[in-house]
Amino acid sequence: MSVTALFKSQPEDFFVEEVLGFEPCGEGEHLFVLIEKRGMNTQWAAKLLAEACGLKERDVSHSGLKDRHAVTRQWLSVWLPGKEDPDLSAIESDELKILKTARHNKKLRIGTHKANRFEIVLREVSDQAQAEEALSAIAANGFANIFGDQRFGHDDRNLKVFEEVLAGKRMKKPRQSMAISAARSLLFNQVAAHRQAKGLMGTVIRGDVLMLAGSHSVFVAEEAELTSLQQRLDEGDVQLTGPLWGRGGVKPLEEAAALELEACAEHGAFTEGLERLASSDRRPLWLKPAISWQWQGQDLTLGFTLPTGSFATALLANVAELAEPERRTEAQA
Repeated sequence: MSVTALFKSQPEDFFVEEVLGFEPCGEGEHLFVLIEKRGMNTQWAAKLLAEACGLKERDVSHSGLKDRHAVTRQWLSVWLPGKEDPDLSAIESDELKILKTARHNKKLRIGTHKANRFEIVLREVSDQAQAEEALSAIAANGFANIFGDQRFGHDDRNLKVFEEVLAGKRMKKPRQSMAISAARSLLFNQVAAHRQAKGLMGTVIRGDVLMLAGSHSVFVAEEAELTSLQQRLDEGDVQLTGPLWGRGGVKPLEEAAALELEACAEHGAFTEGLERLASSDRRPLWLKPAISWQWQGQDLTLGFTLPTGSFATALLANVAELAEPERRTEAQA
């Protein structure tokens, strides 16, 4: 990537808003709270909310973690059975605002929200023409739905923890879960890169696992249906998927199965371990979001929406090599 740009020069350069996908029903034991935070991570916001409600942090739930070095809007839910709505004004500040509250009959769980809407500013883009070309390609063809580097931790620490899991080291469940997630993400990225290198991101092959667009329903492509399935893929009715490795579930067959095994051949210990430790799932390999952009001098503002669990940085990596400012470590990080 010959284009460079400054990323997250200030929190306002990275704005993300959860798209919940439904309206709270207006009654129930759980208070949904829509917050806007700036320069604050989700756990810290949840801690402040729990304290304001006189509760423990475990009584506050979220659908997904949001960046600290950003301006983000997300929902939190607070378990308040038989209690009145609390006054939350005391925790508001320049870094945390309460935008809306509503009652609901279920708590938020990881991945509850439907999508995330992004508005991102890349500053001092080194080559406007090349960036424009890359953006046009994304708008026309989409991009690989890979996991971002943050999934693997600093210096791939989460992958090293997974190696410790495989060696039998005992650890707390959240840490082990994070390591398993990182290992699955690595294998997914391997499959995506291998398939892209072979020019097969837009091609249905025998045994592919396809996902119906807008749902999580999957099925295996049979040879007799390849022509019709290719047309449905081209029309956006179905999506190619890659593995979140584990046991059971819908697996690719024939040519597609061989391709995935070939892509992950160097990580046999990971695939074998995950088949013991996790249940398999599938994830779209390729996304084609509606994307808009505009220039102000050498600064580029992008707008797009991605489904829950997809990374804005995966899209941005196709536009420019991103440089973030160095930040000192703080206790709140």
